[in-house]
Amino acid sequence: MSLDFATPESLGIPSSAVSEFLAEIEDKRLCLHSFLLLRHGKVAAEGYWPPFSEDRKHRMYSISKSFTAIAIGMMIEEGRISLDSKVADFFPEHVPKKPHTYVLEATVRDLLMMATYNKRNSYAIDSPDFTETFFTDNLEKHKPGQIFHYDTAATTVLCAIVEELAGKPMLEYMRPVLDEIGFSKDAYCIEAPEGRSWTGSGIMCTSRDLARFALLCMNEGQWNGKQLLNREYVKEATSRQIDTSVSVSEGEIEGRNGYGYQIWNLRKGGFFMYGIGAQYAICMPHEGTILVLNGDTLGTGSAGDLLFDMFYRMVEKFLPDPLPEDAQAYKAQARLKEQIAGLTLPRPLGKTSTALADKISGRRFVLEENEAGFKWLQLNINDGKCTLQYENSSGECELVFGMDGYVQHTFPEMHYGRRIGTIDTHYQSIGAGAWAMDKTFIGTTYIVDDYLGSFKLQLTFVDDEVCGFMSKCGQWFFEGYQGFLSGVAEN
Repeated sequence: MSLDFATPESLGIPSSAVSEFLAEIEDKRLCLHSFLLLRHGKVAAEGYWPPFSEDRKHRMYSISKSFTAIAIGMMIEEGRISLDSKVADFFPEHVPKKPHTYVLEATVRDLLMMATYNKRNSYAIDSPDFTETFFTDNLEKHKPGQIFHYDTAATTVLCAIVEELAGKPMLEYMRPVLDEIGFSKDAYCIEAPEGRSWTGSGIMCTSRDLARFALLCMNEGQWNGKQLLNREYVKEATSRQIDTSVSVSEGEIEGRNGYGYQIWNLRKGGFFMYGIGAQYAICMPHEGTILVLNGDTLGTGSAGDLLFDMFYRMVEKFLPDPLPEDAQAYKAQARLKEQIAGLTLPRPLGKTSTALADKISGRRFVLEENEAGFKWLQLNINDGKCTLQYENSSGECELVFGMDGYVQHTFPEMHYGRRIGTIDTHYQSIGAGAWAMDKTFIGTTYIVDDYLGSFKLQLTFVDDEVCGFMSKCGQWFFEGYQGFLSGVAEN
């Protein structure tokens, strides 16, 4: 089922307000991939930053947790479990012979509220079974159900309950509801090492799919007049069930307003679903408004708070009744349409060339011992691109940086694919570069695949020497792309 579209003005939204929102994203150089703005159940504006598009699956990261909460609600509606069900009862094979009393006390409700008994997330990247660790973690315990602390293992266990009882992957179990709202049939989820869906972080779907899901939740489980989910459960899931004002980081203003069932509460009323790196579904029922964002802002300080402030300023300009569709409105709509058509990811700031290109290009620099394990590097400059060749523990590799825009290429090293812990996939990536100064090259590489992440590179060339620095943002990859580099050119 397709989403309904309407002009911003017909929904009480000045097109200029959306234009200002997009202009501020560009001005603040935030790396977003898509946005959808809905009001009164209709799409007022939609846009994508290439290479992303409306039919491209995007990693939702921790928004996957919100899907898990709804799957649990479906299980409760069917009478298979209750909020007070003890989670240990579902996994007797994982419970220690002499379990801590808190392990036996924890309920489905506790895990939905992120009020577990473990002091931290229980699994590590090399854990063979993420679910098992939730029960066998031998760290200090505290009473469950009382204190919020973010624990993705809680979601991992909730998903495992759904899949154990349903006998199928969670998204497949949710299909009767997802099909009703027009959710992509080929949506999927990254798997945990044990083979279960990793719905703490791994759902892959389109931005439109997320908009549909958010609209379903904001409508308290109703779609086109049909009640698909239990209304009272959805109301509970999207409302404040536990305080977060103390345990959430001081740098995350919006996250300190309470938590429902795997869903956050807004300081100005409503709720939001959140995934690391700018995956958002922000829902304000009293405004009839939803903003869906996908992006990769990891490493951009306070990006989340910036986006919320920008969103609130935009919503303040909305009016309760439709606006006139006059010449001024048509002009604003045309400008917004042109703006959306020209969306581009922020590129490194600087010049596209340098007077030193001939002296630098093709020279191999032998590097001193470094934490990244780079042995040598060489920058080849031609055809509007800078190609970085280098050798590290994986062998000889190369990365390409477009000087006039991002160019797509395959990242040279393999990382995790559909299953965490199994290294079997080369990620698609994009790279762009610039000369920040005559002697200083900077480059950015983004992974634009089932995984998202980035690393930034600076190389400064002085006479026959190079000095560099790499900084990475990526969950469980790019480990070899951080730290300082120093070297001397070969004779």
